[in-house]
Amino acid sequence: MVHNQSPSDTRAAVPVPAAKWKTLAACLQGAGILFLAASFAGSWWHAREFLHGWLFSFFFFFSLCSGALFWVLLHYVTNAGWGVVVRRQAENVASLFPWVALLFLPIGWDVFWGHHLYEWTSPALAHDPALLAKSAYLNLPFFCLRAIFFFAFWILAAHFFWNSSRLQDGDGDPWRTVRMQKASYGLLVVYGACMTFAAIDWLMGLDFRWGSTLWGGYVFVGAAGASLSLWILIIVWLRERHHLPQVNEEHLHLMGKLLFAFTALWGYFAFSQYMLIWYANIPEETYFFIRRNFGSWNWLAIGLVLGRFFVPFLFLLPQATKRNPRMLALAAGWVLGMQAVELYWLILPRVFEKAVAIGWLEIAVWAGMGSLMAGAFLRRLLSCELYPLRDPRLRESVEVIS
Repeated sequence: MVHNQSPSDTRAAVPVPAAKWKTLAACLQGAGILFLAASFAGSWWHAREFLHGWLFSFFFFFSLCSGALFWVLLHYVTNAGWGVVVRRQAENVASLFPWVALLFLPIGWDVFWGHHLYEWTSPALAHDPALLAKSAYLNLPFFCLRAIFFFAFWILAAHFFWNSSRLQDGDGDPWRTVRMQKASYGLLVVYGACMTFAAIDWLMGLDFRWGSTLWGGYVFVGAAGASLSLWILIIVWLRERHHLPQVNEEHLHLMGKLLFAFTALWGYFAFSQYMLIWYANIPEETYFFIRRNFGSWNWLAIGLVLGRFFVPFLFLLPQATKRNPRMLALAAGWVLGMQAVELYWLILPRVFEKAVAIGWLEIAVWAGMGSLMAGAFLRRLLSCELYPLRDPRLRESVEVIS
């Protein structure tokens, strides 16, 4: 598709090399399939490690897509005009949910037949008193119904916004913006419920005896910050190659301030969760942190506190950092990497109990999913304009002053 230029543009955009990127997308997805096939072969010998590595990678890429949908919804709920020129790339990432649903299938298989991830799914624990107390929620039919509802909602909501925005590029109908804004209020509430219960089902459910009242918020804030980081990296990447000359320092500054805010919010949720569990000192709750406070897992926990909060918080504090594309991209890349470290710290201690370890299975699964999703994103990017050409608030966005 030809990427046109708005009348308000003052700089010439470099055309997207569509043929080159299509080839790159095909190569990435081909490599992804090979990596995943290799990891499936390894699962015959290390099924438990493979499935935990799969869940780690799945939730990392799920968090990027779910966070992107949140930013799209928030854009319409707040009627934000500044973000119009950058919104399309968040819509593109959110529209990849069908791929995320496909990647969930091995987890669904394990729930019924493998029982390597979720202990509560094993028939051997059918009469466990702790499980019986939660059986109204933790049962296979309800678990599957929730997962189906989550993905149906995310796929349909993401497609609605992506497709409506894309159609507006052709007909310029301003009522599409009004309809999306009206729909966003209720959808954001449903999104919050889905994100909370998905975090409970897929991460907290790894240990059905443990619980945290802040878990949904804690997982959501991490996902929102990570997806914002990816969004920033995409925008800077396109801008540096002169494909998005409409994006200026003001847009980067505003996105940097959001990243700074969600870094602080992550610190608040993480500390509050830890402090409440430490203060209550209930054995059923504290062992979650005790398990991660031994040996190299303890050092990783300390590194997570420093790297996920203090480093990006102090780095993003100056205005100059948030207005500099390369410095902002560096901060965004760092936060995105720390999201992977955090999820590894949450999931993999169940496999590597004594010390931090990274096996070839984890690397193969992560590389396979990453290549597959990157190729899918490139295809999506080429299927529409790089920004909403005929959004009624485009000029306001291009001329934004923060």
